Amino acid sequence: MPNVLRSSILPSRYTFHHIGYATKCLLRERDFFIRLGYSQADADFSDHEQGVQGCFLEGPGPRLELLENLPGSDTLTPWLNAGIRMYHLAYQVKDLNEAIEWARGQRGRMAVSPVPAVAFKGRRICFFAFREGPMIEFIEM
Repeated sequence: MPNVLRSSILPSRYTFHHIGYATKCLLRERDFFIRLGYSQADADFSDHEQGVQGCFLEGPGPRLELLENLPGSDTLTPWLNAGIRMYHLAYQVKDLNEAIEWARGQRGRMAVSPVPAVAFKGRRICFFAFREGPMIEFIEM
């Protein structure tokens, strides 16, 4: 495997997709962003594997993924309790394994192992936590 994975700069071939935004009430937050000029891009989704439900919004700024816990889930609770709403940046990648190696090379800790995601029609995603910033989600193309 090429040694380019040790680069500290996010590879340019990784395409920005969205900012993940945690909320306690999807409806209330969606209404707020609609007043800012956003509109819902697709139907709401529920992902029982991840314990969240959400939707994507597009508008005058970056694409947003609004997410709330499914009943009985606490996936987003640590972020919400800490007052953190914008908690991840998501990038589409052609090679998920390469992205995982890049993140590990940046001292990222895998927070969610590769798993099929309802929001992306079964394409695999994974999350990495970093000490210095928000989590990074990689979405397999």
